[in-house]
Amino acid sequence: MEYFRFNNDGAGNKETWPFNVPFYLKLNLAWGGNWGGAQGVDESKLPATYEIDYVRVYQKK
Repeated sequence: MEYFRFNNDGAGNKETWPFNVPFYLKLNLAWGGNWGGAQGVDESKLPATYEIDYVRVYQKK
């Protein structure tokens, strides 16, 4: 399932194509907040476990 896609417009603008500068990848389990918690949080699902098996990053050589 695809969640996000960034298409390179070739303009060199880091607002539309931010991947030409160093950055950190953040893997986060957000719970609640203004977006995900707007409809309330089902506390019966807590505590939650967030398991990541692996992360793969490709770099063009």
